[in-house]
Amino acid sequence: MRRKPSFTRADRIEHLMLGEVERLLAYEVKDALAQNIKVTTVRLSPDLGHLRVGYVLHDGSQPFEALTDMLARTTPFVARTLREELALRHRLTVAFAFDREADQLERVRALLRRPDPAPEESDGTEPRA
Repeated sequence: MRRKPSFTRADRIEHLMLGEVERLLAYEVKDALAQNIKVTTVRLSPDLGHLRVGYVLHDGSQPFEALTDMLARTTPFVARTLREELALRHRLTVAFAFDREADQLERVRALLRRPDPAPEESDGTEPRA
């Protein structure tokens, strides 16, 4: 009996696409706003036709109108380049979405990295509630 693979072709292509989208935004897109984007996730549909790219901003800010406009203008270039680089036979549509979960996780990590304030001297009495 043949074992079913633990991952699909879409999973393997997702892994390749993550690195390729990061490379495209860092080196190929000629807009300075693209330098502030950190790709967190890519999700490819099983039919390999739709790619959803999750991102956060390096400086921890929220997306703004100029950034979303730049990403909208960039999506055809990203889709075409991915299709050519990975030799995909079908049309690929790409959608960028701000990854709120990754953004919140990064904020929590930043809070945990902050040094603790000096403990207050205790005089033996209980604090009032």
